[in-house]
Amino acid sequence: MAAPIPFSFLGAHINDSAVVGPDQAVHYEISTTRGFMKRKVTTIKSADGVTGSINWREETFTLNGVEKQWDDLQHRETTGIFHIPKMERTWNWSERPYNLKYVDRHKELLATPTFPGGEVVRYNPRRHRPFHAESDTPAVIYFPQNMDPTERMFLLMVVLRMEFLREAAEAAAAAGGG
Repeated sequence: MAAPIPFSFLGAHINDSAVVGPDQAVHYEISTTRGFMKRKVTTIKSADGVTGSINWREETFTLNGVEKQWDDLQHRETTGIFHIPKMERTWNWSERPYNLKYVDRHKELLATPTFPGGEVVRYNPRRHRPFHAESDTPAVIYFPQNMDPTERMFLLMVVLRMEFLREAAEAAAAAGGG
């Protein structure tokens, strides 16, 4: 198994960022339109021609012109007698499901395939320390070398979705709401 390829997000916000490979070439362009206080649509264009978009209001992913509802793509297990949802989710675009789960106190998001022969995709969020700009590290996603470009785009969209949920939960907790 070959080493995964790191793709770094150049922007401080992953929803508006160029994503470069080790060769420093731009492999993805991510841009987000906004309405009143909220995201509307995030568009992702890849250098290999695959396109994706996330409609935040309609809760859909569109991949190469095919639109699907989030509820049709994800499954969340519950646990215990109160049926509390687990933090991990299974996402599936075309019969190739991945289990996504944050590990190490939200320092890494793992997308683990639940089908034979798949390889793990890793995402490390941007680390920002106020007043220590030199210690900032960009967000990085690690894709297997031979991953299908459409599957890679789908997982990139899922990672964006999961990361926005994580950021919202952290903001709510910091504001005293959680």
